[in-house]
Amino acid sequence: MKKFSSALSWLILFGILLAACAGGAVSTEEVPEATSPPGEVEGPAEVQGVVRVGSWDSGEALEPFNNAIASFEAEQPDVDVQLEAVPQGYGDKLLTQFAAGTAPDVIQVGDGDISKFVSQGVLEPLDGYIEGDNPLDMGVFFPAVASIGQVEGETYLLTKDYSPLVLFYNKKLFDEAGVAYPDETWTWDDLLAAAQQLTKPDGSQWGIQIPNSWGDWLWPRGMMPLIFQNGGELISEDGTKTTGYLNSPETVEAIQWYVDLFKVHKVAPTKQDVEALAGQDLFQTGRVAMLWTGRWPLKDFLANSELSFGTAPLPQGKERANSICWAGFAVYSKSQNKDAAWAFLKHLTAEEGAQEFADYAFTAVQPIAEQQGLDTDPYNAPIVEDLENIRPLPDLSQPKWIDCGEKFFKEELEKVFLQDKDLQAAMDEAVAKADACIAGQ
Repeated sequence: MKKFSSALSWLILFGILLAACAGGAVSTEEVPEATSPPGEVEGPAEVQGVVRVGSWDSGEALEPFNNAIASFEAEQPDVDVQLEAVPQGYGDKLLTQFAAGTAPDVIQVGDGDISKFVSQGVLEPLDGYIEGDNPLDMGVFFPAVASIGQVEGETYLLTKDYSPLVLFYNKKLFDEAGVAYPDETWTWDDLLAAAQQLTKPDGSQWGIQIPNSWGDWLWPRGMMPLIFQNGGELISEDGTKTTGYLNSPETVEAIQWYVDLFKVHKVAPTKQDVEALAGQDLFQTGRVAMLWTGRWPLKDFLANSELSFGTAPLPQGKERANSICWAGFAVYSKSQNKDAAWAFLKHLTAEEGAQEFADYAFTAVQPIAEQQGLDTDPYNAPIVEDLENIRPLPDLSQPKWIDCGEKFFKEELEKVFLQDKDLQAAMDEAVAKADACIAGQ
C-alpha cells in the first residue's frame, strides 16, 4: 500500500471529528432489502482472503489506515486488505451498497448512524467474536468510550477516534486578571464568575467561547454536558419520547444557563460576533480567555510558542458529566469474509493498528494512552480523567434522533436566540413535534 509521508494536520483531525459529531453520515432513507448483484456467485470462496474497508477519509488522513493495513498484511500474508476511501458522497454510496449487498467488509461509521444502522440490520453483532476463537479483552478500552459502539448491551462497533468536550484556558489572560486557573473543583458558578472577570466592557475580550449558534456544527452536542450535569435528559431511556425529558425543569434550567451566557451575562461571543471576526482564532489571538470545545485543537495550540494555556475538566453542576464526538468501525452483516474482517477490525482498533491512529488522534486503548503518558501529561491528563464521565448519546437509543429530536430542538432553540422566545415554551413545542416525528405522524 502506498503511504503518505506528511503528518496529519489539525484541519484533517477537525474534519474527522466533524463527520462524527455532525450527525448521520447518510440520508434518512431506509436501507432496502439486500439483493445479490447480477452474476454474483454465492459462497465465501469468491472473496476468500479479501477484506474491503470503507472510509470517508482522504489525503493525509489515510496514512494511519495504510500503515495499519501494512502491519496486518505482514502478520497475515494470505489476507488482502483493500481500502476504499470515498471522501465525497460516502453515505450515499454506502446506502447503495447496502441495497445491493456489496458494502465493504469493515465500515467506518459516525456516532449519529449507529442506532439507525443497527435497526436496519446492516451491522454484525460483535460479542460472539469478542468471546470467540480470536477473542478481544474489552477491558483494554476506556469503558465510557467503548460504550458508544454498543446498543442495548450488544457491541456493534469499536472506536476509531473521538473527543470529549474540554475546557481550554489562556494562562496569560487569567494571570493579568488575577483569576485562579480552573481545576476539577470548578462549578458552573465558578466558571461564570471567572468569565465575568475576564470579559472586557469594550468588547475586545470575552471570558469564554462556547458553541454559539444553530449553525455551529458542535451545537447542541456542546451543551449536552450541562443538561446531563443538571440531572436532565433529552430523550427517554428506551428512546420512545422526548416529552418529560427535553422539556423537563432540569433540562430547561441547564439550557437557560447556557443561553444566559450570551444574552444576559454577555461573557461569550455570539454568532454575529464570531462572523464579524471571521478568520480569527479567538483563543490563540487572546480574544477569549476560555474555550469550550473538543480536544482536536490541542496540537495546534502546542505548536504556538507564544500561547501559554492549560486544559481542565468541564465544570460540574449537580453531578459530573461530559459528551463525546465519536467515530468507529463495524463489520458489515452480509460480509462474505467475517472472520478475516473481525481479525482486521481487532488489529485496527485494539492492536498494532490502533497505535497508528493513536499517533494522530485520541486513543481509546488504555495501555496505549499510558504508554504515551497521556494520563500524566499536564494537557491530556485532565481530559483522560474526565472520560469516565462521558454519557450515552441520545442517538444511540433512537434511530430518528437527529431527524426528529435534534432537528426540532435546534429549530426551537434558534427562536430563543433570535426571537427571544420563552425557553420553556420553545422546548414544549420541540417535544410535541419531535414525538410526533418519532411516532411517524
